[in-house]
Amino acid sequence: MTLLGIALPSLLLVAALRRWVTPVPWRIAGLFFALTLIFLHGAVFTSRLPVPVDEVAQGYPWRGVVGPVTPRNPLTNDTVKLFLPWMQVAREELAHFRAPLWNRYSFGGYPLLGNGESAPFSPLFLATLFVPLPKQIVAMAGLKIFVALLFTYLFVKREGAGDAAAIFAAIAFAWATFLTVFLYYSTASVMAFLPAAAFAVVEGRAVFLALVVATLLANGHPESVFHIAIGCAVLALLNVGRVLNPSGRAKSPSHIFLGVAAGLALSAPAWVPVLEQIRLSARYAAIRQGETFGTLPLTALWAVVMPNGFGNPVRHNWSWIGQYAGVAISYAGLLPLALFAAALVAPKTSRRDRALGIVAIALFVIAMDWTPVSRLPPFSFVANDKLRCVAIFFAIVVAAKALDVSRRVLAITAVPLALLAMYAYRAHPALMRPVDLAGAAAVVAFLLMPRWSAAALVGIELFALNAGFNALVPQKYFRPPLPIVEALRSHAPAEPFRVAGLDWTFLPNASAQYGLEDIRGSDPMAFVSYDSYLQRFTVQEAGTWVRRVVDPQAAELDFLNVRYLMTDPSVAPGGRWKELYRGPDGGLYENPAARPRFFSETAEVRDIRQVRPGEFTMRVKAPAAATVSSSEVAAPGRRVIVNGKRAEVSSAFISFQVPAGESLIRVEYRPVSYWASVVIAAVAALAMAGIRRW
Repeated sequence: MTLLGIALPSLLLVAALRRWVTPVPWRIAGLFFALTLIFLHGAVFTSRLPVPVDEVAQGYPWRGVVGPVTPRNPLTNDTVKLFLPWMQVAREELAHFRAPLWNRYSFGGYPLLGNGESAPFSPLFLATLFVPLPKQIVAMAGLKIFVALLFTYLFVKREGAGDAAAIFAAIAFAWATFLTVFLYYSTASVMAFLPAAAFAVVEGRAVFLALVVATLLANGHPESVFHIAIGCAVLALLNVGRVLNPSGRAKSPSHIFLGVAAGLALSAPAWVPVLEQIRLSARYAAIRQGETFGTLPLTALWAVVMPNGFGNPVRHNWSWIGQYAGVAISYAGLLPLALFAAALVAPKTSRRDRALGIVAIALFVIAMDWTPVSRLPPFSFVANDKLRCVAIFFAIVVAAKALDVSRRVLAITAVPLALLAMYAYRAHPALMRPVDLAGAAAVVAFLLMPRWSAAALVGIELFALNAGFNALVPQKYFRPPLPIVEALRSHAPAEPFRVAGLDWTFLPNASAQYGLEDIRGSDPMAFVSYDSYLQRFTVQEAGTWVRRVVDPQAAELDFLNVRYLMTDPSVAPGGRWKELYRGPDGGLYENPAARPRFFSETAEVRDIRQVRPGEFTMRVKAPAAATVSSSEVAAPGRRVIVNGKRAEVSSAFISFQVPAGESLIRVEYRPVSYWASVVIAAVAALAMAGIRRW
């Protein structure tokens, strides 16, 4: 199923490109498909997983089931703690033919679309829905690699280079450290389409560009879309007058504006809810308070020639102050770097390629936060480290077009780089492995071998350095059956309730995998109003967005409808908590004093039912006009219907008035921003047929 999840969408993509855009050779498509499978190998052909489900299993309750665990590569744990739970929620909603609008499993409920990275409308996600979790995330990764390979090839060919140069560039970009490190993140979902965006800009087809823009925005990382937009704007400026129509006259850049506008409209349901959520989010509040994203010291430049110069998380010897993902992603191969440097100094390099190379350097410096530009809007509002991917792509394109540079010029740039790599190897013997010299070996070999060998050499180099980064772990660690969860379900009431874990027990967001609603979560896009309420009784470790419950007696737990609390086996919360279960995976406690989801001090609220995520029905019997309160967040789009009439909702949590007598209440979630964006997208889809004819 994983193999089919990569093969079928890839086949359809190539067939569509051949039919409507450009004659992609089947032999090239077959080569790239084979390279995709080679790079992923065990992730596709075995039951093992390339995401750190073993890292999550270190804590309770999983530890009590699977035993002590030493994670192979804990660095990319967001794939398990964020993306797999979000995929679970989206799949659940789509399986019930519902728009994936509300995530009821984290933060007491918040907009799933609003976080910007869940990406339930991503073509990568939708095209692989038939692959079961967790293997769907592998199928999506395969598509990212294939798309990066294919469109880098097409772009470099469009630039006038031959097959050897285009294949070299494709491998260098698709197997670069950047895409490898973020392969299972939404960042890579967007950046894998950077070559497609570049190709669409210079190709001159408005409908094709619209589809690419819509895909970028739907793939779930707005910051990366912003960075790609910068790169494509540069390309558009460099290509003024170079895009020719069949008559040979310069084509107007209007196709770019038309395509971008149509793509924005087509993907409106994916990004309009994000815009609405941003101003309400904890992250936006942190930015307004002056939070910055940090500057890397010049020492980080070593990663340009030696990605493992400070160690490697897979080797468990990472020795630098920053994260591997923030440092080593500068590496795209020593051979491409040598060719790039040679192209900058070679007299035969075109003015345009030299300009593209200078832009690549400028973008890299901005991405490292080494210029005042990084502190100016809009750069000051986003984490610009991902801009390095755009710089790397431009550098690879320039390098590929310089494959025929003279041996003398290449030696001038290549030999010092190889020596620097060997120096790093000798200077850190405890951190290095012989494989880390693959880059230097590739440079030396290229100086002695024919030019067509470049693709094979860079492929061997990057495969040796990167293919094992997303280490394979047994699938048994993913969502194992938990006795403590089964005990909870056996005691669970019919009405809605929430759970929490004490301290690090039952990691936030894991609740989605078990169908439980948690008051905690891990996402900076959660409501700042709710996050402020959590601050009253939780603690937060620096560098994380996880607020941990450390005081089981906090009165706020009652208000938030926390009926059940999980602890590790050695902890008994005492107080009002009644023990229901104790086993090797932890302790389960019930709080009979927990408030219902909806309650009133002067009226009777009964028959509370959650009819769908974020939507409830109930009956209220009041001797006189009364106020009904709740622990449901009062988000935009949430409304209360009392006896068929819309009631006014007040406070950070939903609160409303009911009249005397018996009332039928319905709480709905109907975000106007989303449904308006659906109308915009529908109009855009209808208009695109007319655009294509025009």
